Amino acid sequence: MPKHSLSENEKDIIKVLKSELDYAKDTPSLADTKNVLDANISDSEELLRSIGYGDELNQLEVTAEPQKQKVITVRSFDDLLSDANERYPQDISFEDVLTNAELAANTEYIQQLNAEFNAIHKLDKIDVLIPVVAGIFSGAVDCIFGGFVRGADGRNVPGTMTEFVNNLFDKALPADRIKKLEGLSKVPYDALNYDNKGNVIVEEIVDGLSPLFHHQVSLGHDPILGFIFGVLDMMRGTVTTLDFKGKFLIQAAEGFNDREAQNIFQAIAKVFLHMLSDVNGSSSAKNGGMGLPVPFMELFNKLQFGKVGDNDTISELTKSMFYQGYDFRHFCSMSIPVMITEVIVRVSYFAKRLHEGYSFSEAVPIGISHAKKPKLGTMLFIAHSASTAINAGKIAFTNNPLNINYPQWLAFTRYSLRQLKWVLSEKPALRDKYVMGVINGEWDELSESIDSLWDEYSNGAIIVYV
Repeated sequence: MPKHSLSENEKDIIKVLKSELDYAKDTPSLADTKNVLDANISDSEELLRSIGYGDELNQLEVTAEPQKQKVITVRSFDDLLSDANERYPQDISFEDVLTNAELAANTEYIQQLNAEFNAIHKLDKIDVLIPVVAGIFSGAVDCIFGGFVRGADGRNVPGTMTEFVNNLFDKALPADRIKKLEGLSKVPYDALNYDNKGNVIVEEIVDGLSPLFHHQVSLGHDPILGFIFGVLDMMRGTVTTLDFKGKFLIQAAEGFNDREAQNIFQAIAKVFLHMLSDVNGSSSAKNGGMGLPVPFMELFNKLQFGKVGDNDTISELTKSMFYQGYDFRHFCSMSIPVMITEVIVRVSYFAKRLHEGYSFSEAVPIGISHAKKPKLGTMLFIAHSASTAINAGKIAFTNNPLNINYPQWLAFTRYSLRQLKWVLSEKPALRDKYVMGVINGEWDELSESIDSLWDEYSNGAIIVYV
């Protein structure tokens, strides 16, 4: 067993323990003396009976002398430590106190407790089968109905799921409703490089701030980042951009800086309404019919490297993808296989836990903490890993980056980081907590036994502390 790092107090306690144990071993036992006296008494009684004094022995009465009140002297720890330091000037460790057999037994016991903890969080065959089936099924749905397909003219056509989602958006937000929303949600970050007459209206020209692509460079149009940068632009009357060259810029635009919000609540409301007006593409020629980008898509403009096909950079690739319909509506359609994975794994986990006898609260498959439901977290990691692998195979087979399932890769990244944190940090900490909890429980029982023994031994005695 490797030596453990001990504090000075722990070293003192171990040294005193070693000293007192060795003192007890070196002290002659009274048991041998008692056995000798008992044997002598028996021999004497037998001799007296052999010479005819058996009746007198039977009638013999022994009167016990009155016992004096017991006095127990308790030495201070400092006094015991002083003796221990004289006896052992060097440091004393557990290895010096316990025998090899005891050390081996302790090591085996710790290993047993670790094995018990691992067994609690170990996946059985069904726990593994559930996410594998869920991942393969959702991956198949993505392969068959998701992404884009090549049309007869060689153009990329949205798959079945995207068409289905687009129709839902069209029904929810028809052209007349979009016009009303546009009138209610004028925002400063909707500015372009030029006005309708071709005049420059910004302080500095932005690469991509055009009718066709301004949604992809204006951070206020991002479905998530928009509630940060869009709100700030509303409060300041500015437009915040990250252009196709990776340049970040905040500036005012002539004719748009008077669209400031009166307060933050109005700013948030207008940002949301403006997103609704843009999600299907604007009804005006200004926007060229392009919808909102997928969340965080503008950040890829910073990636000015990575030649992919005819695109010299990842930024150019995302620009091309957005132009071909890789927008927020497509993002929603790509989220369907991800939701299928989540539903299958979580519902199956819930049903299995209830079947195993867990309470409703213990079985409920909801929670953001991986450490509280590690089995569920690991199952979701396996399922999304399988789905992501299938999507990677689809991309490689079709050689079409438009088939990247962005929500699936986000989910895979999220669960991978959680799983990595669980394996490297949370699981070892919880295992140590479990082991120490069992040991501390047994230590509490031992302390209670020692206290009970001391109370029995010192009952009626005078305790003297020196």
